[in-house]
Amino acid sequence: MTKTTQVIQSIAKSPFLWGLLGAAGFYALIFGGPLDYQVVRLYFTHHPVEYLETAMFAVGLAVLVLKVFDIGVQRVGLKDSPLSSVGPSLQPIEACDTLLARLERLSDRRQGEYYICRLRAALEHVRHRGAADQLDDELKYLADMDVAKLHQSYGLFRVIVWAIPILGFLGTVIGITMMLTGAAQIANGADQSSMFKIFEGLGLKFNTTALALTLSMVLMFIHFFVDRAESSLLEQVDLRVQQELAGRFPATASILSDPSSAAVSRMAEAIRQTTDMLLRRQAELWQASVEAAARQWSEMIGDAGEQVRAAMSAATGELSRRAEVLEQAVCAAGEVARLEDSLNHNLSALAGSQHFEQTVLSLAAAVNMLSARLVESPPSASSVQLESSSRRSAHAA
Repeated sequence: MTKTTQVIQSIAKSPFLWGLLGAAGFYALIFGGPLDYQVVRLYFTHHPVEYLETAMFAVGLAVLVLKVFDIGVQRVGLKDSPLSSVGPSLQPIEACDTLLARLERLSDRRQGEYYICRLRAALEHVRHRGAADQLDDELKYLADMDVAKLHQSYGLFRVIVWAIPILGFLGTVIGITMMLTGAAQIANGADQSSMFKIFEGLGLKFNTTALALTLSMVLMFIHFFVDRAESSLLEQVDLRVQQELAGRFPATASILSDPSSAAVSRMAEAIRQTTDMLLRRQAELWQASVEAAARQWSEMIGDAGEQVRAAMSAATGELSRRAEVLEQAVCAAGEVARLEDSLNHNLSALAGSQHFEQTVLSLAAAVNMLSARLVESPPSASSVQLESSSRRSAHAA
């Protein structure tokens, strides 16, 4: 498509051109045709503001009419698929070049259709990635982009719908100004023509406002139906593109034939190796921590065992000492028994002798003497030594 052709097509699709031509035709019908009525002249030809409101309404209406024609043409284009039918086997990724070339050979009129633009963008995505694994997500993204494009295409229309009521308010201001001017002239003693200006300003005030609100309402109602028709067209495009591309290409890429995929594979391998190294390092750190904790527990258990063994040794020594004391007490008890027997024997021998009474008195004196010494000596110094009968016999001898 040459630049001149693009300019001609842009002019041919310009809503300003068709809107102004429509406004000119409308006024031609008023001034020299079947619309030459007093009420029509009152609301459309009474003031330049009304001409401007009508012209802007015609441009907005031209936007919607061009949209209607474009929607109808695109609906017809949906029935004619520019791609080949999907066969039983998957097509290679290299087939995208052939399909894109087939789209480029279409007429200039169809290059801007939603259907053709969506197919072209999806095929370029598959060719770039080398696989159709993310084609569904890409189609959803393209659908959202078309919705945004649809909203942007009504930018001029929204400005016109906003500007028409503003023009009506401008006519109101002009009418109020005319009324105030006529009132001032009457106050200055002017003729009755000034009264006509007051009524003329009052009529302009209401006429421009009523015309602006009416034209805005008509445009908004028409826009509602056109917008619904174009939204329905986008839904049909979504379904048609899904049918054209679903199951046409393989979902995985060929790494050997795609340099970008090979680079991604190398990056993934490097990431895997780095991850393995980090995991091994972390495992070594965990093992060292566990071994350090085990050594600390072993040392604590060893210290506790030493303390328990020391306490057991001390307790065993104390028990041994007490056993020795008990054994000495038992031995002393045996010595006492033997001493008692010896005393009884000696007493029996002395009872038969003549000096029994003298001996008893001597023993009593000795006992008294020993008792007196025991009372005088401290308790810590007292000790009792029991001698065996053999030692006493030696002393007696």
